[in-house]
Amino acid sequence: MRLMMTAMTAALLAAPVAAQQPLTDVRVVEATWIRDVALTRWENDRPVIYVNPRLLERFGPAMRDFFVGHEFGHVALAHDGGGALQTTPVDSTLMIMRQRQELEADCYAATRLAAEHRDAVEAAIRLFTRMGSFRFDRLHPTGSQR
Repeated sequence: MRLMMTAMTAALLAAPVAAQQPLTDVRVVEATWIRDVALTRWENDRPVIYVNPRLLERFGPAMRDFFVGHEFGHVALAHDGGGALQTTPVDSTLMIMRQRQELEADCYAATRLAAEHRDAVEAAIRLFTRMGSFRFDRLHPTGSQR
């Protein structure tokens, strides 16, 4: 997994971030058991980004970079994460908050990747445009919203 994120991760870590959580403290772990391409959880007060390499492979390298950049956004913005693993019913307030966090993480990834990995941002725009009104789940905005 470390080889897969060389230049993209370096660009994200080098960018100035006004967040409390240092991005150098992030573990990235392959997890084929998650149902999403990637997700961020806080474990023992440290961020862990779980990535499903099988699902990421389907989207190609540009989207892989965007999705991983998106997860780094959750870390940099100190989002509490784990939404994709939510097992209890989600009320509308939590759903709105999670959707807002997803949009914020998208913006973070786009901003950080735009200069050196424009292809990743363009791939995300194409994917979200094709998605239109579809959403992965209640915690994610529609493609059009993204």
